[in-house]
This record gives sequence, structure tokens and C-alpha cells, in this order.
Amino acid sequence: MRGRDIVLAIGGAATAIWIEGARPAQAHAVLSESTPREAQTISGPDLEVALRFNCRIDARRSRLLLITPDMHGAVLPLLEAEAADEMRAALRDLRPGAYRLHWQVLSVDGHITRGDVSFRVGR
Repeated sequence: MRGRDIVLAIGGAATAIWIEGARPAQAHAVLSESTPREAQTISGPDLEVALRFNCRIDARRSRLLLITPDMHGAVLPLLEAEAADEMRAALRDLRPGAYRLHWQVLSVDGHITRGDVSFRVGR
């Protein structure tokens, strides 16, 4: 009987691993594309910002901050997104210089991720 118990235990463990592997992976939100792109120079002075992630995000609990050339930060009001995996904002009257968008999102798996997109407004 001992050998049979071992076989059943191994079979049960293998089944549990197979079932766990069949579940969809819950990944943290990672930025997959952005407008503007990293290190892009735009003509300005207005810009529609769009950040798309690899999974759905909770936009109500996510933030987007604009860091200006003089290192001041301003929280941007988010526009209604077209999809559950993106955030949008409108920037107006940007003057020439280097900017940084700092994003912080809460993914549906409950994890917070952060990152930056740097861009430049040309003359």
C-alpha cells in the first residue's frame, strides 16, 4: 500500500501543477507603448498623451505627473480612456525644453508599478 500512496501523491501533485499552469498569468502593468515615445522630440505646443499597458489598469487609482523643464511637477487630469489598458491626458501650451511623464498605475492584480517617459518639445 505504501507504493500506491506514493503514486497517488505524485499524481495529485502533478495535477495541481498542471491546473496552476493553466490559469492566466497575473502580470504587473508594464508600459507597452506611449505617445509621445521615449526620447521623442515633438513640435508642441499641444500634445495628446496616450500610455498603453500590457494589462488592464484601474485608471481611477492611477496617476500621471508632468515634470516640466524647470523641474516642477503637476498631476495631470486623466481623460476617459478608450480601452481598459490605457491612460490619456491632454497637454496644452508646452514651451520648448525637456519634459518627463511620470506614471503610476494600479493593475487589476493589485500591484502598483511606476515609470517615466522622457520627451522634448522643440522650438
